[in-house]
Amino acid sequence: MRITNTKTYNCSDLYAAAFLIAKGAELIDVDKTDRKRVVFVFSDTDTEGRESLLAAFWSKQASIEPRSFIAAIKEAKERLYSD
Repeated sequence: MRITNTKTYNCSDLYAAAFLIAKGAELIDVDKTDRKRVVFVFSDTDTEGRESLLAAFWSKQASIEPRSFIAAIKEAKERLYSD
């Protein structure tokens, strides 16, 4: 993984990552260097927006269209299991 001159946010939770994808965050990489932990790497141009989205997600106050969340989970898993 090589990312330069870009603010990034790292997330190791599949469902939080899928939630961010569904809300429009740009997934730029999946770091699989640690065999026990995968890290989803997002472009983090809107830190405040990302923080408020995750705060809502973890406090169970977030709302999301189920089909978009399912599609985002699928996308995250595809990136996770691709070479």
